[in-house]
Amino acid sequence: MVTIKGTLSVKTITGRYGQFNVGHLECALGEFAVRDGLLDEYAEGSYQGTFGLKRIYSGSYQTRHRFIIETRAELAGIWLEDYEERHIESDSLEADPIAEEHQAKQVKATPTPTPQSTRESHDDQQDDLAALFGELWPLGSEIGDLVKLTPEIGRERMGQQLRYLKRDINGQRLWRFEPKAQHWIRIGLDEEH
Repeated sequence: MVTIKGTLSVKTITGRYGQFNVGHLECALGEFAVRDGLLDEYAEGSYQGTFGLKRIYSGSYQTRHRFIIETRAELAGIWLEDYEERHIESDSLEADPIAEEHQAKQVKATPTPTPQSTRESHDDQQDDLAALFGELWPLGSEIGDLVKLTPEIGRERMGQQLRYLKRDINGQRLWRFEPKAQHWIRIGLDEEH
């Protein structure tokens, strides 16, 4: 692993399977595309800090009538010094990483329960959430409790976890992502607590 200072620009793209984030890392080694699932937690913006690079490799994808080849960096860690959340214009030619995962597997996966599904009982919904979050469940129930997601579970499942954490109840967010610490913090209570 190599650590290097740089700037990571994160932008949100809407693909066939929903929204996902992609990054562009500028550092002394050059400019690299970043396609890691851990970026999905971040808001659009520029992040300055030190980045651990696992590897640098060439990657490609096809979108519309173009075939794109790019130099990618795989991140091993992010240590932020400063960040600015802001909207970044999208060229909408980015490949959906979940579609790439589906293509790579080429098998139909069994659907993972989503927290949005309408259930007849509260217990069924709790079982769905327990299956979705695994060992992280139950999530902290007090204001100030922390949750750290792991991208190793797959981008699709992590996206479902993120949709749950980003949901509003009565116009209020219950969880907020802290980019420097790279965890979610409970900032509100829902009706169940």
